[in-house]
Amino acid sequence: MLMVVFCLPGWPRMKWVVTDTKYLTKPSKDWQPHIPTANTDTAYIEYKASKEGTVMGVAVSKIALLTHCQALTQACNYCEGETLVNVLDCKKDMGLWHGVLTSVMNRIHTITVPYAVMKACPMSWVQRVHIHKARVAVVKCRDLHWAMMAHRDQRDTNLSSIRMLIVADGANPWSVSSCDAFLNVFQSHGLKPEVICPCASSPEALTVAIRRPGARGTALPARAILSMGGLSHGVIRVNTEDKNSALTVQDVGHVMPGALMCIVKPDGPPQLCKTDEIGEIVLNSRAGGTLYYGLPGVTKNTFEVIPVNQAGAPIGDIPFTRTGLLGFVGPGSLVFVVGKNEGLLTVSGRRHNADDLVATALAVEPVKTVYRGRIAVFSVTVFYDERIVIVAEQRPDASEEDSFQWMSRVLQVHVLCVFSPL
Repeated sequence: MLMVVFCLPGWPRMKWVVTDTKYLTKPSKDWQPHIPTANTDTAYIEYKASKEGTVMGVAVSKIALLTHCQALTQACNYCEGETLVNVLDCKKDMGLWHGVLTSVMNRIHTITVPYAVMKACPMSWVQRVHIHKARVAVVKCRDLHWAMMAHRDQRDTNLSSIRMLIVADGANPWSVSSCDAFLNVFQSHGLKPEVICPCASSPEALTVAIRRPGARGTALPARAILSMGGLSHGVIRVNTEDKNSALTVQDVGHVMPGALMCIVKPDGPPQLCKTDEIGEIVLNSRAGGTLYYGLPGVTKNTFEVIPVNQAGAPIGDIPFTRTGLLGFVGPGSLVFVVGKNEGLLTVSGRRHNADDLVATALAVEPVKTVYRGRIAVFSVTVFYDERIVIVAEQRPDASEEDSFQWMSRVLQVHVLCVFSPL
């Protein structure tokens, strides 16, 4: 048998482990596994794609990995012997953090539902929760929507065992409608309102904030109903106009244990925002990424940010990490996320977010006109300015007049113009 070790240019040195027993010696009776210390060496690399399409790798150290698992254990109150149902990809992001790393640390029974199974049976994760009486489930909004659409086939489902339903993409503005609709359908099946826990995360800072499950019967946190016009100018204004010109966002809970958070201006120097301004969330934590692998210049601008005050003086010597999330801190120190820095589109000096546009498209009666999950938003540069492009798949039974009315209402909310192609 020929053993060939491949070296990939630009990638860190890999350690290969041979698992075939015929190549291994028999261990002694007093053999003990080697447990390395948690140091600053790279444990794994989390990849991310930028707005321009380039792929970068965020290096996560061993001590950061361990600290992050400990913080998740404290925030989610994980206990040994619990059952967790994971629908996400267990090789990255929330699926890796909850479904593998933190589960191993706390000896949690984990049931992973592959994406192929979800496509064939959208209710499969709900069935696993019902059969195994799972205490925690890690899902995305799409999984809530699919399960809600297919729930008619399963009427004997019981979700009363869930104490924490973690919504991995709860920071997206359109997550509110998915969470509300799922609760309305499954509350009669034992689902409690206080167990829905949206969270915010990024490859650079890992988990930024997560809502802790409340006591039974406690009131849910209030939501923010913001003006689209105010958001385009980077300020927080309560909406008093038409409901379609409002963006309803839910909180993503409090910041992770042991972390410090600031809100800085997304453009220019990292100047602290005022209480009524929306900016980029920066985080100081031992449980975050260390650097962009092989990119020292970009690393310094992202992982070594020192916030400054109005006079331009540093507020301290503690480095913060840019999360790429745009938001603000509301009453009770609750964190609200209104979009991502990568989805920011600047048109005539006003800032729009791709996530907000998708949320608006979903709010303006989309079921009759376009398909819910088939909407894309991006921008093209025309004469040093950006033009927003919204692509939606029209339903076959929708008329051209209905589609035009729907499109006009979406654009009016954001005060945008229609440009005809030449």
